[in-house]
Amino acid sequence: MQVAPTQEWPAKIAAWQRSGLSLAAWCRENSESYHRFLYWRKRLVPPDPGRFLELTLPAAPISLECSGILIHVSKGFDSGLLTEILSVLKRN
Repeated sequence: MQVAPTQEWPAKIAAWQRSGLSLAAWCRENSESYHRFLYWRKRLVPPDPGRFLELTLPAAPISLECSGILIHVSKGFDSGLLTEILSVLKRN
């Protein structure tokens, strides 16, 4: 009896994550196709929703882009307004 790929791949993905190896090294050690692994990981693992990082603003303006939304931030910006904007974007 052959195991369905959707049942076998979650275990392989979990084994790779526990291993601490790079994906390429894990695939070599386990005789697995690197590209097949990428395919199943993309199908079965939800995308990372991202995270916020604290930024130290440089002297020049910066631009932030996430999920197709572009925000330009200049030195001296209103941090309260940016917080409100990010809150609205997070809800949508």
